[in-house]
Amino acid sequence: MHHHRAASSAVVGDRCRTRDRIRLLFVDAQEAAPLAAMRLTSYSQWIAQATGLAPEQIVTVNVADGDPLPATIDADAVIGGGSGHSSYESLPWIARTKEFFLAAARSGVPELHICWSHQARTESVGGRSALGAHGRRFGVDTVRLTAAGRRDPLFTGLPDEFDLFTSHADVVDRLPASSAEGAVTELAYSRFYRNEALAIGPTVRTVQTHPELTATITAALARNRRAALVREGQIGPDDADLDAFVAGLYAREAQVVATSRRLLANWLRYYVLARRQAASAGVRSAAAGQAAGSTAAAEPAAVGAVR
Repeated sequence: MHHHRAASSAVVGDRCRTRDRIRLLFVDAQEAAPLAAMRLTSYSQWIAQATGLAPEQIVTVNVADGDPLPATIDADAVIGGGSGHSSYESLPWIARTKEFFLAAARSGVPELHICWSHQARTESVGGRSALGAHGRRFGVDTVRLTAAGRRDPLFTGLPDEFDLFTSHADVVDRLPASSAEGAVTELAYSRFYRNEALAIGPTVRTVQTHPELTATITAALARNRRAALVREGQIGPDDADLDAFVAGLYAREAQVVATSRRLLANWLRYYVLARRQAASAGVRSAAAGQAAGSTAAAEPAAVGAVR
């Protein structure tokens, strides 16, 4: 377990006010139509609910539906989400998204990548994703922290082993020996697969699981994929089997969602807010030492030659 000294009420209040000003750029790799067909809300709404941020604090670029990626990041951090696609498909928008992630890293903006984006981000620095040798993982999975994971602020306050919602057939099966962004380090693994969470240098964190999901979303996915889940032996063929599977999701939801929210809150606090506050302190320090009219004020981070 991780232990941190309790913050004073003044510090907590200041952190909450700063949190209200956070802007996230969400790179949505899932087409909207399949979610609408399942009568689910938009993926960006899942991110808003899971992070506790207001919808207007999240700027969404739906790359899978053809939205262009920005040339600059006018946001405090980047989140990448899941997708029905494989990250190794030869699609132009996938190649552009990987280039964008690399350019974002050069700007120093914190990143969190989920499932498909976890795989794409690892590929962007020379890793490899592939169809998992042990089959699809769907529902709730138990994740175990490595020694590096136990030290990482992303998992502050969480036990060495915990459950999260999951839905994936592909996995990261090879890490690069090194990357231009720094070490690529395994933070967590499961009974079935390695590389369930990764650190890529100091500012990028990735997770194979889905901290943004709820039992309701996962149940809708189960109904939609029922034939495949039956074929793979994940659930039985009868209606009662599906009902029992869904009931199990709801039975575990409270603890799973609490863990997910803690993980996301840690990312916001230790990566996003910490960088924003450090940047603000740097601007104040520079302003104190320069004449009025200094150009030290923060500007949107350029991400270079992104097509």
